[in-house]
Amino acid sequence: MNAVELLREIVRIPSESRQEDAVVARLQSAMLELGMAPKQTGRNLTALLDGGDGPLLLLNSHTDTVPVGQGWTRDPLKADIENGRIYGRGSNDAKGCLVAMMMGAQKAFASNAPKGKVLIAATCEEEVLGQGLEVLLPTLPRPDAAVVGEPTGLKAAVAQKGLLLLEIIAKGRSAHAAHGGGINAVEAAARDVLALSKINFDRAHPALGATTLHVTQITGGERHNVIPDRCKIVVDIRTTPSVSPEEIISLVKKAVEGEVVVRSNRLGSVETDPTHPIVEAALAANPSGQAYGSPTLSDWVFLKGIPTVKAGPGDSKRSHTPDEYLEVAELEAGVDFYEKLIRTYFAKAAA
Repeated sequence: MNAVELLREIVRIPSESRQEDAVVARLQSAMLELGMAPKQTGRNLTALLDGGDGPLLLLNSHTDTVPVGQGWTRDPLKADIENGRIYGRGSNDAKGCLVAMMMGAQKAFASNAPKGKVLIAATCEEEVLGQGLEVLLPTLPRPDAAVVGEPTGLKAAVAQKGLLLLEIIAKGRSAHAAHGGGINAVEAAARDVLALSKINFDRAHPALGATTLHVTQITGGERHNVIPDRCKIVVDIRTTPSVSPEEIISLVKKAVEGEVVVRSNRLGSVETDPTHPIVEAALAANPSGQAYGSPTLSDWVFLKGIPTVKAGPGDSKRSHTPDEYLEVAELEAGVDFYEKLIRTYFAKAAA
């Protein structure tokens, strides 16, 4: 079994969020073939590689995918190879990362094993931030460092934006549109949208840049002939460590007329000291890469307080798209990347 064969096998197994059982079963058998001792917890799978006394390094990636969707020009579950590309849903996000982690860890411990322990965690429901790493993590020994496998082109993300989701409820008073009168909640919401566009987050983060705010949904009115008495705005805010969620909420409340409701504030921004050994190991494993800040969410949000980098083969721009693919060369480079990262991290920890 090699990395390409295993990736093609698991791409052929549909594994939308909450439907990962079949792919978990195949990965469990693959871990056994690689000499690992997998343990299943729900639809999460772990395997510990033990090199003796030393730090515990967590390698995490996810088994679930978004739905196949429309617009494909080839079978999304066939895993065809064309021009050096493995096509299929989940090939890039993030089954390729998971396979590369497994193979890279196996190579690192096959001979001259490093002094330390690697815990591989193949988790479910990442795409819906559900019963995956957040639920599994409290049952595991606390890692000294972690790597989250996502398609970053093997560059090391040392910070990641969080998500603050707000609803703003504009209220009015109904009336018949033909007669006028009443208080138009849609017009009130429009004023709030304009006010939101003028909020300025002036403290940028060195890796992540500025906090961003976007109105992404507006819902209001029931009939064309009734002045609406209620209109809801949904606001997507991508946070950084430079501006706290509490400060953002305060700014929004001061800017708008409507009622501000916090819909989600559990997915905070995270960052790792760029001088930490896990960052240095990731940069050493890909000398042509560089540290950067990631605007997209991942299970890293559940590893707050654990020094973490996000890195893996592939390109996030291909994720969730028709004709998603991972290049064979990217997968093979990913295997080497994780092996070198593991060896370098433990060497630095022992120094």
